[in-house]
Amino acid sequence: MIGVLAIAIVLNTVQFLGIDEVAPDNYEAISRKPSSDIVEIAQRNAAVDRAYGLSWAISEQQPGAKVLISADDDTAFIGLRAFILGFGKASTVSLASDSLDELTTLEELRANPANASVQKFLGDGHGHRLEDWFYIRGECSDDSAPELAVGHVPLDAETAAETQSDTGLALVVVDSCLVPNGGLSE
Repeated sequence: MIGVLAIAIVLNTVQFLGIDEVAPDNYEAISRKPSSDIVEIAQRNAAVDRAYGLSWAISEQQPGAKVLISADDDTAFIGLRAFILGFGKASTVSLASDSLDELTTLEELRANPANASVQKFLGDGHGHRLEDWFYIRGECSDDSAPELAVGHVPLDAETAAETQSDTGLALVVVDSCLVPNGGLSE
């Protein structure tokens, strides 16, 4: 009887391992994750990363930032504010009185001599369509009290051809010091 029970346990274990191997990550019972950090685990899922990536990038690059959302993104302000305050660890998030797309373009931001880095990401945009977004850092940024502008700017023809944008606009997170006229105003 003990031999039959031992064989049954071994068979069940082997079957269970095979089933667990092909199960989606969130249904695996015995897989070990490389980290216990839920954000790091979630970032491995492309859909989750597209939804929260903008906020996570702010929290990694410039936590405690003062963020101004472009006036033309007022319909998305409440959602952006919640994500950027919660996941982006910003100190404040306000709606600007002016629009980022009236002050600059993506081409101008990329060509700015004070531009230190440009990172391109794919995210879930307004209405859950895929949209490219850019994180643009400047050498002029004050990392002890960072100020960021978030909004849509026009794409140049070359970038529009290589992006997911169907609107001719890209969402940017940019150091305010790179935006003409000192950035957005509250």
